Amino acid sequence: MVFSGKRFINVVTAAALLACTVDLIQGAGIPSNAVAEYWGQNSAASGGSGSQENLASYCDDSTDILILSFLHEFNIGDLPTLNFANACTTTFDGTKLLHCPQIAKGTYKNLPIKRKKILLSLGGAAGSYGFSSNSQAKTFAKTLYDMFGAGNHKYRPFDDAVVDGFDFDIEGGGATGYATLSDSLKSLSDNKLLITGAPQCPFPDAMLGDALDNAMFDAVFVQFYNNYCSPSGSNFNFDSWDKWASSTSKNKDVKVFLGLPGSSTAAGSGYLPFDQIKKTVATAQKFDSYGGVMFWDASQTYSNTEESPNLAVAVGKLVHGGSSTPGDDGSSTTTKSSAPTTTATPTASGTEKATTTTAITTATADATTSSSSSSSPVSPPAPTVTGDTNTSTCVKTGDSCPKNNANICAGNSFGACDNGKWVVQPCPAGLTCFSTTDGTSIYCAQPNSGASSSRDTCSAKHSGSESPASQKAPKPYKNNRVQAQLSVTSATSDSWSAVINARRTDLKPFGSRVVVALNLSPSMKLTSVENGKVKKSGNKVTMQIKNPHKKSMDLVFTIKGSIAKDGVFVAPSASSMTFRS
Repeated sequence: MVFSGKRFINVVTAAALLACTVDLIQGAGIPSNAVAEYWGQNSAASGGSGSQENLASYCDDSTDILILSFLHEFNIGDLPTLNFANACTTTFDGTKLLHCPQIAKGTYKNLPIKRKKILLSLGGAAGSYGFSSNSQAKTFAKTLYDMFGAGNHKYRPFDDAVVDGFDFDIEGGGATGYATLSDSLKSLSDNKLLITGAPQCPFPDAMLGDALDNAMFDAVFVQFYNNYCSPSGSNFNFDSWDKWASSTSKNKDVKVFLGLPGSSTAAGSGYLPFDQIKKTVATAQKFDSYGGVMFWDASQTYSNTEESPNLAVAVGKLVHGGSSTPGDDGSSTTTKSSAPTTTATPTASGTEKATTTTAITTATADATTSSSSSSSPVSPPAPTVTGDTNTSTCVKTGDSCPKNNANICAGNSFGACDNGKWVVQPCPAGLTCFSTTDGTSIYCAQPNSGASSSRDTCSAKHSGSESPASQKAPKPYKNNRVQAQLSVTSATSDSWSAVINARRTDLKPFGSRVVVALNLSPSMKLTSVENGKVKKSGNKVTMQIKNPHKKSMDLVFTIKGSIAKDGVFVAPSASSMTFRS
């Protein structure tokens, strides 16, 4: 998740936050067929699409779980730090800790008929947090329980309100302590507190992977955006998360949510128009672990009027149309299969198509440590690329194709449709083919696992010797302080764009200015970087980026560039990237 805009917004809302209530039976499970909305960061204001309303505005039939965002500095042994943008700015006397009675009114026993799950989210993109030991995690669990749970503390930001649980939105700072934090919170509350996580979609998550495997979680709100595994591309991996839920998670009833941006301004990549959301939800519902849809964030979905009256209402009706009633005890009577069939997802509208005149190749950097599940792959929604073509189909030169200028991945090769016939060319040595995250084009990249780079799996299939390889993730950039993913969002014959998603792996956050360097091929130019300036010296490009926050554990920004006529798109390799903060 990301904080909103270039600064925290410090204007107190005029209206009190009323009418949103926790379930009076604390500890009841995650509702089935639910919609979860993050609230508190007013992210729509930074994109110009709207403004955050008080909590009561979102306590309606469209939303089942509201996640208050964020407690973004742990300050172990002292008072933590909260930020709710324009929803609360008052503090306890002599401290920097927010005191939010208006939010308390919106979360506690006012209108029992509108029971919602209310979670407090820990972490987020901005701030500074993490543990150096499990002992610190135990100490912090007691602080959380006493300040926000059923315990006692001198300072209670929500007064006597008791939240339903805690969400771990851990964007950086390392993996230490989060399994212990979950276990300790469950123990302190006699298992009444809900514990959820918000991992990014590359599996396993670099920060929460260990905790998710070794502690009890009631749900995961998987962020299928700002990464290569967006539902629009060919690497959508809900199947990997479903397999984790059924075979690895300590809680075999854990729910997996489809996490999406609430509008086109809510994330760097991964936004889906409503028609695509419908198709993606239809596929996700076929998995046993499916729990519903999560959005970042409420200010975005409720001000997004692309679907009438807004996206929140439209998706609420869609998700609640399942066989289980939203707000029930968490059980579901929906018949699901762990191996859904492939469902086509349309291309994103308004995006320029790739042509057949240029080979689109890249070596990308990726933020995570592993590829998708190594078991037999379950087909997620297959994106369509320039001509409604499945990007994971094996074709060979001379096979018929549906439409000129269509492009397709074919194992380690890529095909272009020319006068009704596929023309297939191999990716450069060591690379394999991927879809761009918007699903409208293709590119070649270095895979996270080198298995597919050693052979052309489609050629092997045609010869009858072996099957196509499983889905693979692009290779990550890693050092001892940063993991970063470069996801190609779109590519044409003369331009390209990508999102870089960098996460701190140590306890030191990114500072107010971050310098990122990478190498480009001679045929490519980097023309712009979000919140920054570009300098080029030979093939080396240096980006000076102004961090939207004074300090942050995660940094997401968009880069755009051009390709020389008849050039070949070769994006930066993982080994060429450096970060300095």
